[in-house]
Amino acid sequence: MSKSESGFPAVLFAAAAFAILAAGGSGAALAQDDRPFTIAVVDLDAVVANSPAGRALEQEIDAFQRSVQSEVDRRRDEARSLQQELREGAGTMTPARQAELRQSLERIMNDVRRYTDDQQREGQRRQSEGLRAIEQQLEPVFEQLQAEMGYDVILNMVPGVVVMAGDRADITDEVIRRLEASSGG
Repeated sequence: MSKSESGFPAVLFAAAAFAILAAGGSGAALAQDDRPFTIAVVDLDAVVANSPAGRALEQEIDAFQRSVQSEVDRRRDEARSLQQELREGAGTMTPARQAELRQSLERIMNDVRRYTDDQQREGQRRQSEGLRAIEQQLEPVFEQLQAEMGYDVILNMVPGVVVMAGDRADITDEVIRRLEASSGG
């Protein structure tokens, strides 16, 4: 496979174009400024996982998921009980009673599916809101680091965007430290 087929040059071109745009929008802006172009990288997943707000969000989501699972288990136990009643009484139960139990069983199973779908959406909403709140906490930290350290660009260290970064460019630990300091935790 040639380099052009792998997409690697396209990634480099995109990164270079992004860097030029971030630095001022044109190559001319770079030519007029003799300062070295500086890029920092941050692992936002690590920041979220290790920040006080991220840990609190994880605990909240875990508690929510446990609560949902408990309710789903309770409803499935109810359905199993009806199934067992149907099996055990199949020979002695009236057709009307069997139909009634089958309808109840179907209603419970539909309720479980609907409840699961609703709670999945609710969990996603809670997670999105929590992540937005963390983003708001991160913005001043990034602005402060950019001003203090003179970074032209701060990139999220994700595969396909950042091909390689040295430890010196990685500001993840510093971002986490500042988030902890700003939240008192």
